Amino acid sequence: PGRVTGLAHQRGAQLAVADHNSRKDKAFRLALRTEDDAGDPAAALRVAGRLAADPTVVAVLGPTGSVLRADLVQRYGEARLATVVVAAGSSTVESGTGLHLCLTRPLDRMLTPGLISYLTRTSPATRILLVEDAADPGLAGEIGSAFREAAPTGATLLEHPLARGDAGFDAVARKAVSSGADAVVLGGGDASRAARLATALAAEGFTGARVAAGPALGPAFLDGAGAAADGWVFAEAYTDPAALPAARAFTAAHRKRFGAPPATWAAEAYDAVGLIARAAGTTSASGEVRSGIGGRLVRTEHRGIVRTLAFDASTRQVRIPDGIFLHRIEQGRPRFLGPYGEVREASDGSGR
Repeated sequence: PGRVTGLAHQRGAQLAVADHNSRKDKAFRLALRTEDDAGDPAAALRVAGRLAADPTVVAVLGPTGSVLRADLVQRYGEARLATVVVAAGSSTVESGTGLHLCLTRPLDRMLTPGLISYLTRTSPATRILLVEDAADPGLAGEIGSAFREAAPTGATLLEHPLARGDAGFDAVARKAVSSGADAVVLGGGDASRAARLATALAAEGFTGARVAAGPALGPAFLDGAGAAADGWVFAEAYTDPAALPAARAFTAAHRKRFGAPPATWAAEAYDAVGLIARAAGTTSASGEVRSGIGGRLVRTEHRGIVRTLAFDASTRQVRIPDGIFLHRIEQGRPRFLGPYGEVREASDGSGR
């Protein structure tokens, strides 16, 4: 089910390896080995065992799935094999565990500052309706808590829960209109349910801001919502490299080699390989690369084409302020607005 994301990782990594190996000042060459677990948890553990048994493997880029599982992190950790995660939006790993684990993105539950900023600085809202989706209680609860603790200054926060099942979408839409809300925040990451909410809001004539985070922006949202998707703004941990001047050469190289523009997470995977190479280059001896790179990764700062990757040494967490990006749906397609702290409302309403 995650083959598109996996292929994006592979292609981004292939370009990064080629670029590294073409440098005249390189101290070592890189090689890329690809393993496909087909999204199966048991197969992923077998893959981890094969990689751990290969002494030439110094780091793992992945797993590329949407959920980072604790048992897999433990398996790599037992082998002291650095695990650099690019795409996973949620995790069953306890915070602070996994000394060889390196997450290069904020998890979905950490994306809310982008939404709060948008409703404060880009599209200021005075009455915000918070909709927590019971079908996704984890992410809904995190988004809800963040808005209760740090709602835009001067704004009134209203709440209306969305129950599990098919009912409730129309009631939320009616509440948005009758309460005079000028913004709706969806707490939850189910893209198909986000589409149903978008459709209900459009049918009720709601024209205020509509925001959500993480996996709520997915094919099921765009396909299910149709024209009702336009105007929605999402906070995500990935960019559109075609819209980044710093990624222009990468985008061109991707088109030349693969005959297509880079897919989501390809550019972030490219940067992750750069981080691995930089950390590997600072180990004291080649024989210690594998055992030492895990600790080195979180003490390394790497300026990539998407963003600068840097970490908090005490928590081992990636610094997230510049790792949250906003995307707005325009004519049925996501348009990259930029890092949330740089998005302003322009006179033409473009949000840049």
